[in-house]
Amino acid sequence: MADLKTSTKISESTREVVYAFQYQYVDGGNESAVLKIDASCSGIRIVECWWVINAMTVEVLADADTDIIVFHLDEGQSGYQDFSIFGGLPSSSSYGANGTGDIKFTTTGAGAAGDAYQIVIRGIKDY
Repeated sequence: MADLKTSTKISESTREVVYAFQYQYVDGGNESAVLKIDASCSGIRIVECWWVINAMTVEVLADADTDIIVFHLDEGQSGYQDFSIFGGLPSSSSYGANGTGDIKFTTTGAGAAGDAYQIVIRGIKDY
C-alpha cells in the first residue's frame, strides 16, 4: 500500500493562495523534490506557515536549476511562522538560477508507522 498523501487548495484569489499538505508513511519512503504548489503566476511569497512534523524532516524548496531550501522543518516540531510583517519571504521564483516559482517538498527519515507531516502555507501571488 502506498504512503498517504494529500494536497488541498483551501482558498485562492487573484492575490493569494492557501494550501494544506498531509503525508503519512505506510511503506513508500521519502519524497524527493515533489511538486506541491504549481505557481500559476511568476512566483509565490510565503507569508504564513503552520506545521506539525512527526519523526521525519521536511525541506520546503523553491524550484530552480538547483532547488533551493526556503526553510527546513525538523522532526518532532509543531509551529507557526508569520512573515507578513515584512511582506513575506522573497518570491519563490527569485531563488536560484532559472527559478520557476513552483514549491516542492523533500523529506528525510520517513520509514516507520506514524511518520507524518501536516503543513499549511499561505502565499501571496507575484505577477
